[in-house]
Amino acid sequence: MLPPSAQNWTAYKGSARRLGVSGSARGPASLAENVTLRLRLGDECRSLLACDGVLVAISLAGVVEIADPRRAASLCRFQVQGPITAEPCIRNGMLYLGTRGQLTAYALAPMTATTPRVQPVWQMPIVGTPIHALTAAGNRLFVTVASSGWRDIQVIDSIHRPQPAPARTLFGAANAGWLAADAAGRAVFFSEDVQGVQLHVFDRELTTHPVSLRSLVEQPIALLGDTIFGIFGEEHRLYRIDAATGSIAEPLDADTQLFALTHAGEDEWDRDGARIDTRGISFLRSGIHDGFGPHEWATRGSPLIVQGCAVVIGMDDGRVRVYDLAHLPRHEAWLVGGNGGVAITALASFETFLAAGNKEGIVEVRELRTPGAKQ
Repeated sequence: MLPPSAQNWTAYKGSARRLGVSGSARGPASLAENVTLRLRLGDECRSLLACDGVLVAISLAGVVEIADPRRAASLCRFQVQGPITAEPCIRNGMLYLGTRGQLTAYALAPMTATTPRVQPVWQMPIVGTPIHALTAAGNRLFVTVASSGWRDIQVIDSIHRPQPAPARTLFGAANAGWLAADAAGRAVFFSEDVQGVQLHVFDRELTTHPVSLRSLVEQPIALLGDTIFGIFGEEHRLYRIDAATGSIAEPLDADTQLFALTHAGEDEWDRDGARIDTRGISFLRSGIHDGFGPHEWATRGSPLIVQGCAVVIGMDDGRVRVYDLAHLPRHEAWLVGGNGGVAITALASFETFLAAGNKEGIVEVRELRTPGAKQ
């Protein structure tokens, strides 16, 4: 998870980075008429990330393409070992990728250079398959590794070195949930067994707290200050959990399938955000709800909150919905690739751009126009 910042959160919002950015609204917002950039990866778009104002698009089979939407140009394209089994991440100019039996780190040279370069820095063999999301925090990389019905939460220290020490296991369980972490290197995750749900917090050492909930839902969690947000139970209810004790701070909405939150200041939830349920999308502060049709579903990576102006969701029919926060529930629809029925598989926002990729590997970038924003 990236530290709080005035910039848009980049990358897949269904990963450990579940926080948006609040503040004074810039809206209303509207999509530019034309597509700024279009890429064809050749197979399913696995992830979209951003670094130094450029887009990093990654396919399931391991095609990585880096492009600059301001120049409407692809800067470089290369192939890595696939399939990419965990959500990649970028930290301090390093791209981290996970595939079966291996983690790899690549240095992204300044993308403003005349000839941008991507250089492998280290590879690390692991026993098992990385799943969920790779989570870089502080100078550590956290990864959940699955093998033969078991999951290990592992950490790699000093990831800036040319060859870090091998990964060490923090915890193992048959049902270990998604990780979240903060900039200081603290990581949190839940697990569940016959005794119920436990919260695990790793700072300098691992501590465990019982949680008076059952039925951990296999969905990403969010860490905001000393509060953890996760979905639990048959009701799929969103809860706030105290990271210091594991106690329930507040039960929130039931039927929560996906969510994203915004913050005020360094680490305080401002009680705003968006959540997707089985009927549509709800905007937390306003209480406004917009319904989906009987065969419409939001896809992973949704919802994505763009600072002060829009909420973006990808749909399984190939459309991207862009909600104008100044005029809810008004929204525009953008059909990626021009073909319906091809599900959106990745979303990202950075600077004034929105990016979306689909199951056929088509990636499109469009500009989001707001009053007073530089175009």
